[in-house]
Amino acid sequence: MGRHGLMVVPVFLFIIAAHSPAVLREQSRGTLKGTVTDAGTGAPLANANVYLSSTTIGTNTGGDGKYVLTNIPPGAFQLVASRVGHRVASELIHVSGAETLRTDFRLEPVTLQVEEVQVLTHVDKEWRRSLASFREAFLGNGENASGCTLLNPEVLDFRMEKGTSILVASTDSVLQIENQALGYRLLARLGVFEWDVDDDHGRFVLYPRFEPLVAQDSADLARRLSNRIRSYSGSLKHFLTSLVAGTLDEERFLVSSGTLADLRSGASHPLSAEEFTLLPVPGESLWKLTFRNWLRVDYRGEPTRLKSYIGLSGKTAIFDHAGNLVDPLCLEVIGDWTKYRVADMLPID
Repeated sequence: MGRHGLMVVPVFLFIIAAHSPAVLREQSRGTLKGTVTDAGTGAPLANANVYLSSTTIGTNTGGDGKYVLTNIPPGAFQLVASRVGHRVASELIHVSGAETLRTDFRLEPVTLQVEEVQVLTHVDKEWRRSLASFREAFLGNGENASGCTLLNPEVLDFRMEKGTSILVASTDSVLQIENQALGYRLLARLGVFEWDVDDDHGRFVLYPRFEPLVAQDSADLARRLSNRIRSYSGSLKHFLTSLVAGTLDEERFLVSSGTLADLRSGASHPLSAEEFTLLPVPGESLWKLTFRNWLRVDYRGEPTRLKSYIGLSGKTAIFDHAGNLVDPLCLEVIGDWTKYRVADMLPID
């Protein structure tokens, strides 16, 4: 849950698509193909959902368990295979151009295990209370949350960790989330959801596929585009993009460095060149960021004012030029950026 008890760290699996100028050339796009089978029997699995996480790119397997994804831009992606009754599987793949890559999946069947905990069902009053807590933690409580609906909450199972206030959610079904505020339907597999409902902190890992919603009219489309810009402005992705482009000042970001206690008290100093390193990853359209201590990031855009703190969980953070992290768990986040949850998610393509 992080090194600091008051930390709020919602974690989304935003595995990245690292685009380069070659994306604009149709002949540089790649193809992904393979077969999805049952790990127990070896039989091909029909109607398995195979997609690039956090994008609009995906398909279903045929009766022979085979899939083909075409027109894939260069970059790094998390390729996901999902089917009801089986555990979700994923693999990080790299597309460098006009090539065909093969990735086969063997999905493990879900087996029921008897645990010394009570699993709540959707007929219980406690389940409904847990669902309310889940919705707030999962969707968030920002401006977009009111336009976001979880369409099939009945597929969720909840339990409380013994002796704690940590809510654990799980499902072997695909969650369906309709976001009228941003204009997308999300079809997502939930990898992990652990949330302390008393202290309001925790983490979750999500494998989403986006489907655009048809706008009712031009005014509805304009509203959605405005909401998308607002969701992006001042976000962690916006900050990382500006860092790579060298436009932090122009984009209204101010960065300070120091210990977390100093940053919170205001006893900090401007980030110096000696305190961080930003380098391209050889052979990839990716960037590697390292820095000392913690960073406080203030966003001074109009009319938004945001204040957030980030620290490295490991040695480095790797992301693309559009600010999509390869491993979201590489950063610990406190402050306004923790409010950016599923209701604010945008596809990376």
